[in-house]
Amino acid sequence: MEVLDEAVSLIRQAPLSLLSLYYLGALPFCLALVYFYFDMTQSADAEAHLPGGALLLTALYFWMKTCQAVFARKLLVLLEGEDPEPWNLPRWANTALLQIIYGGSWVIVYPLALIITLPFGWVSAFYHNISIVATSSKSTVRSSLTEAAELSRLWPKQNHLILGILLAALLFLFLNLAVFFSMIPSLLNMFFGILTIFDENGSAWNNSSFYLDVLVFCFLILNPFNKAVYVLRCFYGRARLSGADLKAELHRQYRFRQEQASVGGLVALLLVSLAFLALPVRADTGAQPVPVPASATATPASTTARLDQAIQKTLQKDEFAWRLPRPETDTQNDGIIARTIRHFLQYVEHGLQKLLAPVEKLLQRFIEWLFGSGRKHDLSDHGWTLLGAIPWRLVFVTLLVAVVGCLILLFVRHFRRRAAHPAAVLATAPVRSVDLEADNVRADELPEDSWLSLAQQLIERGELRLALRAFYLATLSVLAQSQLVRLSAAKSNRDYLLELTRRLRGNAAAVQPFRQNINLFEASWYGTHAVTGAIIETMRANHQQVRSHATT
Repeated sequence: MEVLDEAVSLIRQAPLSLLSLYYLGALPFCLALVYFYFDMTQSADAEAHLPGGALLLTALYFWMKTCQAVFARKLLVLLEGEDPEPWNLPRWANTALLQIIYGGSWVIVYPLALIITLPFGWVSAFYHNISIVATSSKSTVRSSLTEAAELSRLWPKQNHLILGILLAALLFLFLNLAVFFSMIPSLLNMFFGILTIFDENGSAWNNSSFYLDVLVFCFLILNPFNKAVYVLRCFYGRARLSGADLKAELHRQYRFRQEQASVGGLVALLLVSLAFLALPVRADTGAQPVPVPASATATPASTTARLDQAIQKTLQKDEFAWRLPRPETDTQNDGIIARTIRHFLQYVEHGLQKLLAPVEKLLQRFIEWLFGSGRKHDLSDHGWTLLGAIPWRLVFVTLLVAVVGCLILLFVRHFRRRAAHPAAVLATAPVRSVDLEADNVRADELPEDSWLSLAQQLIERGELRLALRAFYLATLSVLAQSQLVRLSAAKSNRDYLLELTRRLRGNAAAVQPFRQNINLFEASWYGTHAVTGAIIETMRANHQQVRSHATT
């Protein structure tokens, strides 16, 4: 898809400072999330750490959402060429407030949409759009909600296809990173002779903390690209009314020169700094060595009580507390509200356990089949242990699903391209009245045969200039029906030509007639060239050539 290619190009154009802003918000939250999860699952003092840790994690989450919003907005500025207002304190504060409001609802709405599945695509697009549109000092909760909802409804097929591609990329990246991280201990042992616990037990990495770490790395790698994709969707959605894509082209050269100048200044500053750091530093020869006392006072011997006290104090540290059992919580002195909430949660937990017990059994059987838990490996050979620990069934099923999905997609696109409306039915349909003089006439307002019938009627009345436009719209209509171009009011004729060239991989036999029709249409419609019968016949012949290539 074109939007994915443009997203990669947009990320590559982003300056280092912009990516640093994103990771300035994402890295603290991800590190705190990993630490919080490990502390809550392993530490003996988890209940004591829970309130402070949860509060800190929540604050870092909202900080990450704010930095993501600023990152997405500045990516949009790279496309539009200018930002109407500076990033001052009121704008930062309003952006943070809106992200806190919508980010808080994301924790509830997003999982529900994922469970229901059907509205997940629109909900995902909505929250991505919120990160982009709710970034102005004048933005309000209502205005951001309205604009984000309108943009999320655009191009639903593209949105769901993007989600599918990103999900496949996430799975592929997760498998690659998991295999890479699990190979690191064997590589350290192979090249440097460093022994780790993973060399003694090849399956020691198979735990929830390892999988969480891998998911965090996947998030840090893929999420900036995901933001760039939805920034492009918002950009094109706004450009339908504002013409922002045309303005962006005018500002591109100026922005490029400005970036080059800033990069040159940073490089010069770096070289000067390195030159100063490379200067030798002379030691101060006049300094006298500090005299060392001839003897030191002997420390008194620790008594048994002091030794026990030191041991207990040492065991209270975080690096040792996770090995101790958790103390039992005294719930007898709890108030009526706390007891009511605890009983309700226990009732809900018991009900969910009974409800999910069959699902858990089926899932456990599936996982055992998928990962082959009954296999045994020879731990004396670290290389074979590592290969045996790879979930080959999971890799096989993933590749099989990807191949089948690609085949189904190609099959559906092939038969949609070949599908055409019966000519007899279209010929008998009445031609709806269309004002060809209007600037907002679209090629998808009439089917191809209706445009051709309208063109023939205009030729019979001697209105050759309008017939010329009808022939051109008929050509665009057949290309759109064959999914070779995507109609949009923001596109120019050159955009359609480039899109057709890319889709047909430069097939000159199909592209050249369309290029000639564009030249004939623009010369007469926008220029002063008179429309003659020869031009009309050329347009008709070129249309037939384009149609023959589009429907085969």
